[in-house]
Amino acid sequence: MKYLRNNWLQTTSLFLIFLTLSFSMFLILINIQESFAGKTGSIDISIVNSSFIPLTNTDANQVKVNVEYTLEDEKMQNQLINAVMEVYASNGTLLRTSTASGFTLQPDGGEQVLRTSIHDKSLQSVSINIVFTDLSKEIPLSNSITEDLKLEESPTTD
Repeated sequence: MKYLRNNWLQTTSLFLIFLTLSFSMFLILINIQESFAGKTGSIDISIVNSSFIPLTNTDANQVKVNVEYTLEDEKMQNQLINAVMEVYASNGTLLRTSTASGFTLQPDGGEQVLRTSIHDKSLQSVSINIVFTDLSKEIPLSNSITEDLKLEESPTTD
């Protein structure tokens, strides 16, 4: 009888240890997920102006976007980050990814310019998607913004 009681105590103890470790791992995973989720949206971005225009000095068109940002989390002040702009054709094909690499977030917010050249002159419109990320370009730190752009007329010269 003593043997059965000891065996039962050992089994119960092992089960409780296993249960405690499992619960602890669950809590750790939730905290990790919350810390990553907390980073997303630390910066609020919006488009100030954008254009899709023919370039006069080369056989290409240029996408140019001025993005304004404000910091939602003061811990982000003076952090070095990237801005990533993806440019898509009207059929959804990714044409180009452009990056403003390694700029410092100003405490009062600011503006970042993104531009890229598209060498397919037959395109009459493109869609853009912009997000601010960490330096590895893996973790989004801002909301994502999208916009559709139509090719503007060539500027006339007098």
